[in-house]
Amino acid sequence: MSEPGHEIRFEAEVIRFNGPGGWHGVFLPVDAASEVRFFGRANALGAIPVRARIGASDVKTSLFPDKRRDSYLLPLKASLRHSENIGEGDLITVTLHLDL
Repeated sequence: MSEPGHEIRFEAEVIRFNGPGGWHGVFLPVDAASEVRFFGRANALGAIPVRARIGASDVKTSLFPDKRRDSYLLPLKASLRHSENIGEGDLITVTLHLDL
């Protein structure tokens, strides 16, 4: 991820959400969420497109605002979780790349 832009690195615990599909994600810590608010560019729905590096994987995805936590949610697709052997409760390191 050496292209122009802003990188944000953080650790977070993987959470499994109840409901159809039982999808997984991480909430950004306070300091990382503050950087996203400052540097990120949201689309019409409030989502912020990002590239994320988790382990050896680089993925294009989006952050979704969570007003209750005053943070953002980074969803983790099943294919990523399987390739990186990520499960509920794991602490993972994420490097986000925001295009400026």
